[in-house]
Amino acid sequence: MFIKKDKYYEIEEFDKMGIGAVYTTKDLMDSRIIRQDVVSKDRIKKLLQIEDKTIVFAGQTHSANIAVIGNEAKDIYLDTDGFITKNKDLILFTQYADCLPIYAYDKKNEVVGLCHAGWKGAFDGIQKNMIEKMISEYGSKAEDILIGLGIGISAGNYPVGEEFFEAYYRQYGKEMTKMVFSIKSDGYYYDNIEFNRQILLRLGIGEENIIISNRCTYRDEFHSYRRDGDKSGRNGAFIYFKKK
Repeated sequence: MFIKKDKYYEIEEFDKMGIGAVYTTKDLMDSRIIRQDVVSKDRIKKLLQIEDKTIVFAGQTHSANIAVIGNEAKDIYLDTDGFITKNKDLILFTQYADCLPIYAYDKKNEVVGLCHAGWKGAFDGIQKNMIEKMISEYGSKAEDILIGLGIGISAGNYPVGEEFFEAYYRQYGKEMTKMVFSIKSDGYYYDNIEFNRQILLRLGIGEENIIISNRCTYRDEFHSYRRDGDKSGRNGAFIYFKKK
């Protein structure tokens, strides 16, 4: 369950396992790019009581690329939209303005992951890449992985064109397309949350291990590109070990 705290949401099931899985409201993150805003970065670290940790940034390009971070970490990973790590000194960070964060935690091997799943990254399999890298790099098993989906834009606020719909139909077939698109009098609507859920289920993640937010970034509480266009700021997603 996503629980509202002071200017951010935290996933309760992750918290109980000693993992911070956080999504900010626009009251906390008002900067378009937090890396260039030291005040915002320091304020967030202080609020979350993680001042002893290092924030690692993704140079997001709507790719399906996942970086594996070991003991040595860079400040920013270019052309990267997600991370996995066992490094307990780090805070993994990605930014959003309607796209979907996917949080992951391997409960047995103590591996965390976070990826930015906009429609393009999701379509190209970023969620699959993250899970498969956890398996290949750290010996994770799908049944041991806890997933948090959200906060992202809801299907009711996500109209798309016919070409978009047809691309999914060609790539993923009739059954999947029926699950993740609704057709209304004014066009097609896409459910990015359900699409990612379905892919994760097919990868062997248990339904009981997938936590979904019922909130939508189109609300005034969050930054939203579909609502505000180029004036939109960015919401932040963070995942980190609360204790070493």
